[in-house]
Amino acid sequence: MTTLNLRILGIVTLVCLFCYGNAARLRKLGDLGLVMDVIEQQYVDPANQESLYNAAMSGMLASLDPYSSYIPPESLQPFQAILEQEFGGLGVSLDGPPSRDRLTIVSTLYDSPAYRAGIKPGDVILEVDGVSMADLEFPEASKRLRGKEGTTVQLKLERHGESEPILVSVTRARIEVESVLGDRRLEDGRWDFQMQADQDIGYFHIELFGEKSAEELKRAIQSKTTPWKGIVIDVRDNTGGLLFAATEICDFFLEGGEIVSIRGRDTSAEDLFSATPGTLLPIDIPIVVLVNEQSASASEILAACLQDRERALVVGTRTFGKGSVQNVIPLDGGKAAMRLTTAYYYPPKGRLIHRRKDAKEEDSWGVLPNSGYSIDLDDDGKRAVADRFWNRADPRFVPQPASSDETNPWILRDPTLKNDPQLLRALEAIETLAAKELVDK
Repeated sequence: MTTLNLRILGIVTLVCLFCYGNAARLRKLGDLGLVMDVIEQQYVDPANQESLYNAAMSGMLASLDPYSSYIPPESLQPFQAILEQEFGGLGVSLDGPPSRDRLTIVSTLYDSPAYRAGIKPGDVILEVDGVSMADLEFPEASKRLRGKEGTTVQLKLERHGESEPILVSVTRARIEVESVLGDRRLEDGRWDFQMQADQDIGYFHIELFGEKSAEELKRAIQSKTTPWKGIVIDVRDNTGGLLFAATEICDFFLEGGEIVSIRGRDTSAEDLFSATPGTLLPIDIPIVVLVNEQSASASEILAACLQDRERALVVGTRTFGKGSVQNVIPLDGGKAAMRLTTAYYYPPKGRLIHRRKDAKEEDSWGVLPNSGYSIDLDDDGKRAVADRFWNRADPRFVPQPASSDETNPWILRDPTLKNDPQLLRALEAIETLAAKELVDK
């Protein structure tokens, strides 16, 4: 057999193997299409092809891990809007089952449609456009408040002190979501990032890691013209967001060196994120990062990085343990998408933060507070922390004076700190660290 014939035979063999592999895959796809057709034609009740497709995609991705998911067309825009920090809505933050018995307004964004309509924290939503909220799941109930700008929604509210429900009509508008909040909102709507307990300590509550978060935090830190004694970065209940937002914020406080590394299926290939020269604050300014069991993903990147690099103390409770990275891959010509877990991230000391399905409490996962700075809260304590913050986010809120039997000087200077022992511990830590810096100098 000639060399030419051998080459032709080799090429034909490769093509056949390729076709065989694709044929096996196509057979499975064909079976999937067949099942959808049979269900549509023969199932006892009418079935919709689009619904069947969505269910197949959702089930396939959900079988991988809790964070891989299918984003159907109707959910893609709200998903993108959260990270872009803009959406059409009323400007309210909600809470509901299981943490509260009913769908409750916990805050209204300053000068939002809800704020201008007189909706107040603590109002319970009974109905939306005549539909009772009593039996709806929280995501579905929340979804009914969103919608196109200019459309109107009617709410039936129960308000403490009112004998009858209140009917309020609110016109939806474009809401720009703030992702960096302060210690309290002033009467003119601006956030005051200086702690009431100590005007030289900054408080920065990062709600999510969105496209504008790093720039928001930078402006907030630079809003004080005199030096900070220390700062608190609060990422409690922050479930994550964009990786680049977290790495940019870490970069603010580090003079070079590693921030985080990412490794996928091929563990030998590593993407390394490093800090650039220059810092937003002098390196001797103490930093405390506040975390809890709902601090996840990008929040854990921030906390672990600054802890590993010994740039910040971590105070609170053990974090959630989501150490995986998801890519958003467009589908259906960009009308839908899938979130697919493609890698794990590792902080500078190289530990895996991700909590696997079979992980036990004694296993290593998440970010632990520094020794001596772990403060657990029961359900009532968590509710008190949330209520304290959202009350201070509303300029209509009037703080109550401290009672005479309080002896802790921190509480006397800020009476509402009695409801947030984790923040109180953070301020005490900054005082200790700041005093140590003065001694060392």
